[in-house]
Amino acid sequence: MTTAARGGKKGPAEWNPFLRRSHSRPLRAPKLHNKQANAEKVLRLLQSPWPPARDGSDSSGCSGDAGRAGRAIGASLSDAIYAVGGPIMSGGFRSDRGDYLYYADIDSVGLQDVKSNGLSISRRSLQTILYSALPYGCVSYGRRFQSFTAPPSGQPGRVQVAFEDGGVEECDVLVGADGIRSKVREQLLGGPAELRYSGTVCWRGRLPLSRIGRGAQWLLQLINNDSWAEYWGKGIRFGFFTVGAEATPDEAAPGGIRIEGEPQVAWYAFANRPETWKTEPGADEAVRLREMFAGFSSPVPELLAAMDPSGVNVGKIFYQEPRPDPWGAGRVTLLGDAAHAMLPTLGQGGCMAIEDSLELANELGAAVAPGSGSAEAEAPSTSYDAAAVGRLEAALRRYEASRAPRTARVAEQSVQVAALAMAESDFAVWLRNTIYRLTPKWAGDKQFEYLFKLTP
Repeated sequence: MTTAARGGKKGPAEWNPFLRRSHSRPLRAPKLHNKQANAEKVLRLLQSPWPPARDGSDSSGCSGDAGRAGRAIGASLSDAIYAVGGPIMSGGFRSDRGDYLYYADIDSVGLQDVKSNGLSISRRSLQTILYSALPYGCVSYGRRFQSFTAPPSGQPGRVQVAFEDGGVEECDVLVGADGIRSKVREQLLGGPAELRYSGTVCWRGRLPLSRIGRGAQWLLQLINNDSWAEYWGKGIRFGFFTVGAEATPDEAAPGGIRIEGEPQVAWYAFANRPETWKTEPGADEAVRLREMFAGFSSPVPELLAAMDPSGVNVGKIFYQEPRPDPWGAGRVTLLGDAAHAMLPTLGQGGCMAIEDSLELANELGAAVAPGSGSAEAEAPSTSYDAAAVGRLEAALRRYEASRAPRTARVAEQSVQVAALAMAESDFAVWLRNTIYRLTPKWAGDKQFEYLFKLTP
């Protein structure tokens, strides 16, 4: 996704996201998000009314069935996401026999309530809720970014964004949020970024809780009512977490969405494989996984037995080495995986992108706020005011400088934990498990505490 920002003097900035996919395709993606406490802080700051007004009217005026449905979801965007997702309460890393290597709960990081600890939610549900809260026509689908042309640093003028369909858009600020193979980043760096292969292949999907073993209650009792679990073997690991029901687009429903289905489990499996490894045409990946994890304790075999082969997604995992700031140049910057694609070991990729968005919004908001020295109101755009251009560019560089150290730390720890989780030799597995079992819980908590600490 590329995002064009157009700022005026008399009103709020206008943000226009351009996505290369169709409207429906991104909402069917298999990936999941662990939304940690800092992402929740972002949503609390937004406090968008819920359900959102879809026709320009005041959403608080809903009545009858629409009003009751909206209130059931919640009064804000944050409430809506928590009504759909699965709160993260407790869980831990386990051995392939099922015993804890590390256990975490709300008390582990000194948090006070469910919302402080975050939640797990499917990408489809999260995108559905966020999209439904936007004004009509804000998002343009089916637009593939081609290139941008930006004025030299410090010079007035607008950034021009060209798309493969021949269209051109103009903006004051361009944000490349177009993923690990970012085309915006490629142009900024003068060539494709060097991606590193993690040495692992990942399988993932979702399952209704009721289909696993003897049902939802059986599963929850077996795993000590944990919200998540990850089982470490020798060169392989398997994990899962609860993600709640599914939010589906429905223009006739309050807020443009409806909640359907039963609570689900999102699962994932990793195995060490060379970069040359390929799936065989027509191979049943569910059968492969059942054979691979046959010796693991319950509920792993039961989860695998419930899998539908058509619902298994497989792919190799790549990441970037952390880059120091600046990520961008002039009035072009990057966000999320485009800037700092990291291993999914800690479930922090989506969280870091949401934190990025808060920092970026804060910096740009301050740069164009009344009293910031902006030009007179009759100027058609901040792009034509040299002083305003300087403030925008300074804001983008501050955003990059603020985010680079934190995202680098998370990326580096993700690599370190992945190396432990994917240990291959008998001795390395024994040493890893022994060290984790002997490490005091407070010490284990301390290594992850910083993930929950963010002061915007």
